[in-house]
Amino acid sequence: MRPTLCLLLTALLISPNLLAWDDNRIDTLWRTEALTELSQSLAEDGFERWYGYYRLGQLALERGDKKAAKAALYLIRDELKDNYETADQAALYAATLGLSIALKPWQAVFIAGRAEKSLAASEALSADHAPTAMVRGIGLFNTPALMGGDKAAALAHFNRALALYEGAEAWGMEDAWLWQIKALLALDRHTEAEASAFALLTRYPDFILAKTVLE
Repeated sequence: MRPTLCLLLTALLISPNLLAWDDNRIDTLWRTEALTELSQSLAEDGFERWYGYYRLGQLALERGDKKAAKAALYLIRDELKDNYETADQAALYAATLGLSIALKPWQAVFIAGRAEKSLAASEALSADHAPTAMVRGIGLFNTPALMGGDKAAALAHFNRALALYEGAEAWGMEDAWLWQIKALLALDRHTEAEASAFALLTRYPDFILAKTVLE
């Protein structure tokens, strides 16, 4: 193989924006809602630390503990604001901002604007980044139609994200799957939603939140 081609292939393999980050340990603690274990095993630095706090904040919100959610989510928000260098960082920052809307819903427009900026940055870094497609879909799903929200467009993003995840498992796959089901339900495509929910729980039988998605 020619040296130039070898260098090109090596660069592709190590590029941080081509393959999204993953950590099944954190995802398992999140899916099983092991809040205590997760809080006791947070990394000291790097993307793993931010991701751990993201899942911690998500679980805190689901339990109605806004104080704990604010502490976790604002840590990510403050450290990654205008400081994201990879598609993973930009997408996680956008996802964190999305969750933080629940803490200050009256600031939703301003928060959404910052999230859009980071998603655009992530898409510029990597056109086929599964977590970014997932986060953009959530934004479209939760935004009112009068402000540009679109459930069908959201579903298309979730489907695209899941197709990308099939190529390489990464953070956010369970989210994309769960939100795909929610979008199908919102579009009255109940048979497809039920089939997808069955497949999700077959893959992740420990996913507590997924057990109630059809209710």
